[in-house]
Amino acid sequence: MKKAVLVLALAALAVIQSALYWNIHLLYRAKAGAANPVDTVRVLERAARIFPWNDEVEFALGKAAFERATESLGSAPVRDAALGASVRHFSRALSLNPGSAAGHVHLAQSLQYMSYLGLPVPGAYFDEYKKAASLTGHNSQVYAEVGKVLLAGWESLRPEEKSFGLEILRKTLAGKNEARLLDILEIWNLHGRDYAAIEQALPEDPGMLRAYAEFIGDKGLSLEIRQKALARAELLDFSEARNELELGQRKFDYLDTEEAGARGSSCLKRLDSIHFYQDLVGEELISPKESAQVRKAAYLLLAKAQIDQTRTLADPDGFLAAYLALEDQPLAVGEFEKFLSERGLLGGGPDASSRPTDLRVMALELELDFKQNRYRDITRMGETLEKSPLIIPEAGRPFYTRILGLVGDSYLKLDYLYEAEKSYLKALPAGRDGLDDLFRLERCYARLNDDTKLAGIRRRIGALLTPPVIAMGGRPLEKGRPVEIPLVCDGRALTLTVMFENPAPGRPPLLRALLNGRVVQENYAGGGTMTIPVTPAAGVNSLVLDSAGGAVTLIRLEHRAAVRPAGPGR
Repeated sequence: MKKAVLVLALAALAVIQSALYWNIHLLYRAKAGAANPVDTVRVLERAARIFPWNDEVEFALGKAAFERATESLGSAPVRDAALGASVRHFSRALSLNPGSAAGHVHLAQSLQYMSYLGLPVPGAYFDEYKKAASLTGHNSQVYAEVGKVLLAGWESLRPEEKSFGLEILRKTLAGKNEARLLDILEIWNLHGRDYAAIEQALPEDPGMLRAYAEFIGDKGLSLEIRQKALARAELLDFSEARNELELGQRKFDYLDTEEAGARGSSCLKRLDSIHFYQDLVGEELISPKESAQVRKAAYLLLAKAQIDQTRTLADPDGFLAAYLALEDQPLAVGEFEKFLSERGLLGGGPDASSRPTDLRVMALELELDFKQNRYRDITRMGETLEKSPLIIPEAGRPFYTRILGLVGDSYLKLDYLYEAEKSYLKALPAGRDGLDDLFRLERCYARLNDDTKLAGIRRRIGALLTPPVIAMGGRPLEKGRPVEIPLVCDGRALTLTVMFENPAPGRPPLLRALLNGRVVQENYAGGGTMTIPVTPAAGVNSLVLDSAGGAVTLIRLEHRAAVRPAGPGR
């Protein structure tokens, strides 16, 4: 008797294993793709008859039924029957495997469709989404699918459902996956565009905020929302820039100059990504004064790290020059002068032989003196230099010119106007590079009340300025391919007018203008023109035009004075 029972049990086990094998075989055959959807369903139904306890088969039957329903929206009987079948199969799959997050998502989707169509619903789709969310891991694909489905029906959701949907979207986007964000935004754009909802779901991350802003520009949506998102991104970048600066300064204090330099470069990179969109939104998020201080400190850190690594005053990346151009505090300049002296790079220290040239050192020393108000010391050095039989090599000419300019500036500070004129005239090279010296002479002649010389200098300045009309020759302006235009100006406020053609009529292109790295205009430009009010610096400025959405062909750039010319004391 026992032997017979054992034989029957083994036989039953063999049947079950055989049925399970064929069930799985048929499931994979269906997944591999039958000849058509009808054949796929037939194979799956056969698998279910052979072994009715495999939740994956029921799940696949549910998906096939749902796909049939979505493909038959115009035929109510077929659609409704398919939706009912999908709910039955998904429910059966969940009875076999209650812990399937994907099963709850797909059941919820079928129930949601039935609810939208006014069909009798055997359960609450919202409860199924909540079950799916509770079963899945943080930031999984299931969260993304739930979020997208909820967004697709966002306008019909109740307040508590929207609150749940926001939590799902936050978790979906917490991983800062920009590709996933764009998928969600596509659905958001098609179904209601609830700006408040998507902004609550976005993480505080500059990359994600910029991706959101870029999407808005591409789709021609709210310019105000786009600019606010970019202003938020820039505030986060500024916070990170400060953090990088602090880390770099600590590394320098611990004599890790290489890491200090890397942190300083990272700080500058983040600062360079800030174009001050806050100006366009009318809200000061970043203090311009604090931003200038952080940039100055970053240049100082990089200059000191570079000097400690090379033990020379060579400045291949311009960090030293950039720092001195920004520094206006005599005490800070004195501390930097002490730093250089301790390393033997000023005067006649032990490392004097490693200096690139004496003129480089002299120009730096006079720069430090000028910023510490040692004007008489500088003029005495100028007198000594004038009496010495100095031969200026070509490589040293820029430093010599700078020395003469500093001597002239010192004379001007001391009200020795004729001596200042003499130094400026000696410093003035031929061509556009002498524009700064021409401005110096203009100030000098204005103080001398010499109208004849003043008029002559202004004619020379005017000949070097950018002409009022610049032909662009049909140059294309496309997204990701900005066009940079140098503008040589005298410091007066201007109104720029960009004239273009839109090769793809329809939605107006979103054009942006940056002056010296700062955004001065961004708008959907219709009518073939964009007007840009600017106040450029005296000298060479950089105007960058780029497209944040759409493409145009640039025809020409015109400019005119926005106000009357500045008086003689400019």
